Amino acid sequence: MHSESNVTAPQAIPDNTPVIVSAAQCMEQPGAAATDTMSSPMDLAARACGSALQAAGVCADEIDSIAVIRLFSDSAPAWASPFGGSNNPPESVAHRLGARPDTRIYSNAGGTEPLTMLMELLQRIGRGESRTALLCGTEAIANQRHAMRNGIELDWQEEFDAPLDARQYLKRFASAEELRSGMALPVHYYALIENAQAQAMGHSPAEHTRHMSRMLASFSEVSAENPHAQFPRAYTAEEIAGEAGGNYAISLPYRKRMVAQDAVNQSAALLLTSAGRARELGIDERLWVAVDAYAQGEEQPLTQRLDVAHSEVMSQVMRAVMAQEAMAARDMDLIDIYSCFPCAVQAACDALDLPADGSIPLTITGGLPFFGGPGNNYTLHALAEAVTRLQGDSRRALITANGGILSKHAAAVLAPVAELEHPVQWGEQDLVVIDPESIQAVSYVNEPQRGTVMSYTVIYRRDKDDIGIVLAEDDEGRRFLASSTVAAVTQALCETSPTGRTVQVIASNDGRH
Repeated sequence: MHSESNVTAPQAIPDNTPVIVSAAQCMEQPGAAATDTMSSPMDLAARACGSALQAAGVCADEIDSIAVIRLFSDSAPAWASPFGGSNNPPESVAHRLGARPDTRIYSNAGGTEPLTMLMELLQRIGRGESRTALLCGTEAIANQRHAMRNGIELDWQEEFDAPLDARQYLKRFASAEELRSGMALPVHYYALIENAQAQAMGHSPAEHTRHMSRMLASFSEVSAENPHAQFPRAYTAEEIAGEAGGNYAISLPYRKRMVAQDAVNQSAALLLTSAGRARELGIDERLWVAVDAYAQGEEQPLTQRLDVAHSEVMSQVMRAVMAQEAMAARDMDLIDIYSCFPCAVQAACDALDLPADGSIPLTITGGLPFFGGPGNNYTLHALAEAVTRLQGDSRRALITANGGILSKHAAAVLAPVAELEHPVQWGEQDLVVIDPESIQAVSYVNEPQRGTVMSYTVIYRRDKDDIGIVLAEDDEGRRFLASSTVAAVTQALCETSPTGRTVQVIASNDGRH
C-alpha cells in the first residue's frame, strides 16, 4: 500500500494492474434547454461518458463493459418518472456513444454503489475479464420536476433487447417495527441519529442546530466554487439554521438546507482499464490513478445498534482503510465525507479522528445539500473530482460513502499510480468486508409498557397532524419505538429534549403514544 519512498515507475507495473485513466462530470440547470430537448438521465450519462472518453483519447468501440448506477426512479416509487425511462440504461449509454459492450450492469440501489461497483469493475479488469470499462451514473430529477410543474410532456422511454445484468438489493434497512412507527423516509431515521448525537455531545437542541449549521456552511463554500454544483451558493450558518427562503422544517432537527437535495440534473463517469491496455492505447502514464485502500460493510437496523448515535461498522470500515494506507485521515490531500445528513458527517469524523468544525475541508464537491444529491450516484461525482485532482498535483484522496440508515458503508483511498510502490491488484483476498453478523445487536420488544427515551424526532406534515416519535429502552435493555399525533405531545418534543425521561406506552388503534 502506501510508501513514502521507493515508488515504482508506471512502466514497471504489471500489465493486469487495474487503473482509472479518465473522469468527467456533467450538470444542467432545469429549464436551461428547450422544452422539446430537455435532457433525460440517459442523455446526461452519455454526455459525461463521452467527455471521459475524449479526455483519454479512447474510442467508444474500445469499451467492452458499461456499468450504470441505479437511478432513483428505479429505486423507489416516490421518485418514479411519469415520462418513462430506459429498460437497459447501459445499452442506452452505449447506443448514444456508438459502443458495443459485451457486459452491461445496472447496479443495486444505495449510496455505496459507486464504490462497490468501481471495485467490481477493477477486479474484473485485474482478472482479465474486461479490457476497458465505463462506470457512470446520472439523474435528471430536476428536469423531471420542472416538466411536471409546467405541464411539459416528455418521452424518456427507451427499449432495448440487449442482455442486461440487472441488480436489485431487496433487503430492507428499516425493520418492520420501525416502519410501523410512522417513519417512512430516511430523514426520519437520521433525525433519531442526529438527536442521539446531540445528547452524546452534550448539546442542547439550540446548540446542536448551531453545530450542524456551522459545519454545513463550510460545505456550501466549496459548492459555491464548483462548476459542476447544482446549487453553487455559499450559505451562512444563520441561513442554514433559519426559516427564510423556503428553508422549511422536515423532521426535527432538520430543515431543508441541512439535508441532501435530489432535484438535480447531474452525471459522472470514470474510464477504467489495465496498465497494459493503457500503454497500448497511449494514455499518458501521469494520468493513471489507482485505488490503494478499500473496505466495506453492513450494519444492524438502527434501533438494534448498541450506539444509536454512531455506527460500529462505519468505524470498522474507516479504521480498516486507514490501516491499509498507514496514514491518518487528516494527512490526506483530499477528503470527501458522504454528507446526506449532518450526523453522517459527524459519525465519519468521529471514526476518522477528524474535526467537524470546518478547520479541515471535508468535501471536494460541496456535499449533498449544496453540490447536489444525485440519487445513488453522489459518490461517483466525488470519485470523478478526486481523479481529476489526482491527475494534477494531489497525492492522496479519501472518499467515503454510506447507504440506507448509516447501514452500508464503504471507503477508499485513491492515488496516482506513480506514487505507489506496489499498486493493489484487487483480488478477492485484497477486499476487506465487515461481516454484519459480527456486530452485536440489541433485541427489540414489540409490546412495551414503559422505558427511558434514547432519542426522538417530530415528523412535520403539511396536511396532517405532525408525528412525534421516541426511541426508548425498557428496563431489560430492549428497544422500542413509540409514536403520537397528539398536538400537546409533539409540541412538547419541539420545545424540550425528552432524552433520559421515562415514557409510558399506551396501545391504540392509530399507533402508540
